Amino acid sequence: MLARLLALVALSFYSLTATAVIGTIDPVPGSTLLFPHFEVDTSSPQGVNTVLTVQNASASATMVNVVLWTDYGLPTANFNVYLTGYDQQVIDLGLVFRRRLPRTASDGQDPTDSISPQGPISQDINFASCNNYLNGQESGSILSRDLVGAHSGQPNADYFGGQCGSMNYSDGIARGYVTVDVTNQCTGDVPGSPGYFSAGGGGVAGNRNIIRGDYAIIDAANRRNLIDDAVSIEANGVDPLTSAGPNKQSFYGRLVGHGAIDNREPLPTAWAGTVTLNRTDIDYWRDPGVPLAPFACGTGPAGLPAGQQQLAQFNITGNITATPAGNPFAFVSGTAAGATLPITEPLGWLFANLNLSAPSGPYGAIRQSWLSFRSAPQAIPANGPRYLVPGIQLGNAATAGNPSVP
Repeated sequence: MLARLLALVALSFYSLTATAVIGTIDPVPGSTLLFPHFEVDTSSPQGVNTVLTVQNASASATMVNVVLWTDYGLPTANFNVYLTGYDQQVIDLGLVFRRRLPRTASDGQDPTDSISPQGPISQDINFASCNNYLNGQESGSILSRDLVGAHSGQPNADYFGGQCGSMNYSDGIARGYVTVDVTNQCTGDVPGSPGYFSAGGGGVAGNRNIIRGDYAIIDAANRRNLIDDAVSIEANGVDPLTSAGPNKQSFYGRLVGHGAIDNREPLPTAWAGTVTLNRTDIDYWRDPGVPLAPFACGTGPAGLPAGQQQLAQFNITGNITATPAGNPFAFVSGTAAGATLPITEPLGWLFANLNLSAPSGPYGAIRQSWLSFRSAPQAIPANGPRYLVPGIQLGNAATAGNPSVP
């Protein structure tokens, strides 16, 4: 029995390490990580917080660029993190919003390895471009910016000229999402900046598929601890699906003129997942399809809120029991509360096609997305601890992009 169990474990490990397929989001290292949703209580360190972990799965050292985005898809700040081979870095977003960045340094800024340690089989190299960015020196740029206001729907002179860039929930919680890119140098730029991407990975951003990560949303007051893997997005400069070319789907497509010079595989477009009445919320990320601009506070950017092509709930016998209208996945990043979803069954399945119902912009109707289902087990109170389960991917934006149910 033990031998059989070990064989099964070995087989499962092999399957996880051997399934890297461009056009399918699989659990392998990538060149970009998406942390699709975060929450940070900016008024209390004891409130809800989100903690990210970024891991280097390679013996080679690397630089990564961490970018914060609002829930409406506008970048607000970035900072660089250096990772020696097989290194990992914990990023406490509560500390970031309180102006305390992770401290790392490449070999040139840290010759004695007192900041970023080097293991016996890991590489530690110098990034000369980092002299003004690492070892705590870049915190000054964040000190001068109103991150809290930018991520909680407040007028913001630093980023938006007195306009807004996020939804105002009036609860003091900063929300948004985070991307982490493998880079070839330290940078103050964000995806979409000139020269950030170059076909084949020769720009600021690189194409090495060597990072993976996870995150936890910790809300002790409401007894919520939500843990999930980051979305690992692979890059490939020669694969037909992700090589540069006109009118192609890619993860950063809206920021690179839909020419796929980022070489990053796009995400799925439709989803299925188990849902239960009064016990399921859904964290989501959706591609708006076009670059977004700041907006007058109290309104929103053009194109948002966004609808979707189809929502349907199935009961446990496989029959459709609800197909409501409404926009529960209205923004680029957020949480669709159970009350806004078509959940009427004690136990069932939700199908969500998050493409648009009509063509819009260069992408047409196709919209890549990511869903994670927050569920509370039946044995505990509905407002008690929940767990995050990624949805089942149905149709990638680069291939079968528009599945539907009758």
